[in-house]
Amino acid sequence: MMQAQQEVGFSQYFTAMGYYNPAYAGTSGAMNVLTQSRLQWIGAINNAPMTAFVAADMPWKYGRKEHGIGIIASYDKASSLFQRINFGAQYAYKKKLGKGILSAGLQIGFLSETFRGDSVKLGEAEEEDPIIAQSSVNGKTLDIALGLYYSTDKLYFGISSAHLMAPKISLEENMEMKIDRVYNITFGYNILTRNPLFELQPSLFVQTNLQMAAGDVTARLVYNKMYNGGLGIRIDDMAGINAVILFLGANIKRVRFGYAYDFPTTVISKMGSHELMLSYQIELEKPKGKRNRHKSIRIL
Repeated sequence: MMQAQQEVGFSQYFTAMGYYNPAYAGTSGAMNVLTQSRLQWIGAINNAPMTAFVAADMPWKYGRKEHGIGIIASYDKASSLFQRINFGAQYAYKKKLGKGILSAGLQIGFLSETFRGDSVKLGEAEEEDPIIAQSSVNGKTLDIALGLYYSTDKLYFGISSAHLMAPKISLEENMEMKIDRVYNITFGYNILTRNPLFELQPSLFVQTNLQMAAGDVTARLVYNKMYNGGLGIRIDDMAGINAVILFLGANIKRVRFGYAYDFPTTVISKMGSHELMLSYQIELEKPKGKRNRHKSIRIL
């Protein structure tokens, strides 16, 4: 039995909401196409971890009910040995609750895990281990995620569970990989300053499989709803604070750009991690006399 690699934590989790929570689909009131990639410890180790995803979502109205739909595809290379591909279709049901919108979401897709046994390096004196595959082996399984997401003009809160069935993937006859169920929590708030051009946006992200946990605490300052920058810290239950994160971003018309750099504070690596985000938003035609009820403070 092998344990799958730990779930990826994006520094810009506030732009990767659909990656973590299917209930986010359709929240912005527009069609969004987004890609985000994370490159860890570049220059510090060979075959450094790399993760990327592409996602698209949009609102959908059927009768008098509001919904959201989306798709997402991700690729995760934890090392030269382990690779993961995940694809899912998302659906969200939305209902007005108090001053905001409550959304319940479902994601159904498949998860593919690959172990590249042909990249295993054994010493000259070592014999081949019959338990470890000596060639590239792959397995697939059904993958399901559930989530809840609530947003108003001032705040958002989300909770979700990925790999809901905690599946086991058979790679070959004697090799099995276990995928842990993972829980994600997101929270954010808008604080208006005395200067209407500036907004302060503190936020929080927590990820756990109930055996270990990690989280990010972030504060960003937004100018004129166009440019933003800020700082964050990453904390886990083993190393404490393991990174300080710098954020920069811009929102120019329909295009959004974001960049994050992680400054490591542990001895694991002296090199940081880079993260890029790019998205394009397409406004959908709205019925005359009606405003977009799904405008989220997260789309900035």
